[in-house]
Amino acid sequence: MAVIIFPPETDLEYYRKLYPELNAYNDSDLEKHCQQFAAAQGRSTCAYDRRENLRDILQQVIDKKSLKVLEISPWDDPFVHGDNVKYFEIMDIDDLCRTTVDVKRKLARLPEKIHFIGKNGDLSVVNEKFDIVFSSHVIEHTPDLVEHLRGVTEILKDGGLYVMLIPDKRYCFDYYNPETTISDVLDAFAHKRKIPNLSDVINFVYTRTHNNPTLHWQGFHGERWGYRDKPPADNDARVAITGKYFFDDGKSVSFKKLADLVEHYAAALKQGQYFSVHSWRFTPESFKYIINVLNKLNIIKLPVYRLCHTIRGRCEFIAMLEKV
Repeated sequence: MAVIIFPPETDLEYYRKLYPELNAYNDSDLEKHCQQFAAAQGRSTCAYDRRENLRDILQQVIDKKSLKVLEISPWDDPFVHGDNVKYFEIMDIDDLCRTTVDVKRKLARLPEKIHFIGKNGDLSVVNEKFDIVFSSHVIEHTPDLVEHLRGVTEILKDGGLYVMLIPDKRYCFDYYNPETTISDVLDAFAHKRKIPNLSDVINFVYTRTHNNPTLHWQGFHGERWGYRDKPPADNDARVAITGKYFFDDGKSVSFKKLADLVEHYAAALKQGQYFSVHSWRFTPESFKYIINVLNKLNIIKLPVYRLCHTIRGRCEFIAMLEKV
């Protein structure tokens, strides 16, 4: 049994209360409405399918039950706190401070201590068992998804949950980049990949589009060849939504930038240097399919416990896997 009992992803009573226009629907019709429209329209269907709600619920349960929690890569904004919460990072607290200052982020929310430090995200340094492992926008950065999930399994107690916030490629800068397939995941596992593919580095650095979920939900995806902060030639009303100019015609793309990137990657490959880029690009449906296949193949033992679709205006979805 899972260490925390979450209600189903489709909570009809919650759905009915949140959308009063559906009050007249009986449960059968409401369930059909939810199945047909909720995901496509980005409607909320349960109390924990948004970041801020999940944070409150997790924190309350962690405090009440004194659950042991490991948060992976909290950087400068830990999701959960408390005496029973520990943190894993790929760098120590001094390097974390320097990195935070270098990218002009605030130091105020940095964890006071990093309890486990694993180069390239190696979880084998963690020598304790936890009720919950949590990560936010981490799993897509792991070069070998299977190895990461196996590492999480090793540090979870039976019934423990791996709770994740994962970017939905349809509503972030990955919009034009290819969706991850099960063959991609199995290939990385077979080759014991330690750093991302060059194609992933290029997609992340060079061919990305804008990262504003509001625009993506409205169907404004920009151009594939990156983005810029200078105004386009014509006055675009969409600019007012973000305050920035996320539209580019491709003419400003620097091929020297691409050549430098390829050269830098070749040097890093020889040294086994890790790149923090998106190795994986999921939708809720594709993530669930891949996890189901990996479990059916007995490659991992972390079946899906709960999986929420992406809420309108957001760029992320919530997934929970249970150690069985």
